[in-house]
Amino acid sequence: MMEIIGFILHGKIRGKKKVKQSLINKFSADYELRFYETVQPRHAEELTGKALSEGCNFLIAVGGDGTLNEMVNGYLKTRLTSGVNASIGVLPFGTGNDFARGTGITRDINQLSEMIRLNQPRMLDAGRMEFQHPDGSKTIRYFDNIADLGIGGDVVGRVNGVHLIKTVLGGKFNFFVAILVTFLSYKHKRVKVSWDGNEWEGQVLSLVVANGRYFGSGLGIAPEAKPDDGKFELVIFANLSIIDYLLNYSRLRKAEKIIHPEVFYHRTSKVFVESGGGTVIVEADGEIEGAAPIVYTCLPGSLRFLVP
Repeated sequence: MMEIIGFILHGKIRGKKKVKQSLINKFSADYELRFYETVQPRHAEELTGKALSEGCNFLIAVGGDGTLNEMVNGYLKTRLTSGVNASIGVLPFGTGNDFARGTGITRDINQLSEMIRLNQPRMLDAGRMEFQHPDGSKTIRYFDNIADLGIGGDVVGRVNGVHLIKTVLGGKFNFFVAILVTFLSYKHKRVKVSWDGNEWEGQVLSLVVANGRYFGSGLGIAPEAKPDDGKFELVIFANLSIIDYLLNYSRLRKAEKIIHPEVFYHRTSKVFVESGGGTVIVEADGEIEGAAPIVYTCLPGSLRFLVP
């Protein structure tokens, strides 16, 4: 019996028909193929559960960081309850592709073919986010790469809403423009952060809980983050100005630590964040998820991920 590859395909990627045909040409002789195409937000999460229930041995997100995030949510929710053992991967066709950048995954179908053929996945960590709502209810979401609050949520909202810039100018420039425009109106958020018996309270430009190194279409915000060491890199950009940001932009592009009295780096497996006033939006892997208060927990080795 042939093994089954399920492709979780973002329904609006450029050149979709050509991409599907390329995958059929490459894999159909050796595998049974199933395509699950998204038609609405968070649809990839639902489709992932469907694909796993239908016996897919491999699940490949064909899209960007958001599609992968949704697939990871569907995968973990199914795996943690039913113990499925499928391997997952990504063929990056998004705006940012930051998880792929950090793990050396390219858009080369031959690379994907070799990873599937070998089927030697690395057990990568995932992040668990538990949102606590005023009515006492809780929401749990997962992320594979980076979650942040502060300016990140505003930037993501702006990027996801400006489709013309995204289409014409491309991901990196789009994120850069969105960051600069958002800076002009952004007001720093006051938060209280707790981890491993430590506490920090103050105004933040951005607070990042990182499993991977890159976000924002190639900004190396967490230089020492590793996706398989059971730890987050917690990065606090406190009271930084737009001038501070611009002066350090090249260091971010090169994934170098920023030496500044308002920038802090810590290693931890659990983080609790409370708002010091007002709504503090949380985004993860380029998707708006909720608002503080929130508990972040690292889930070591929970993703069977195909990487080079």
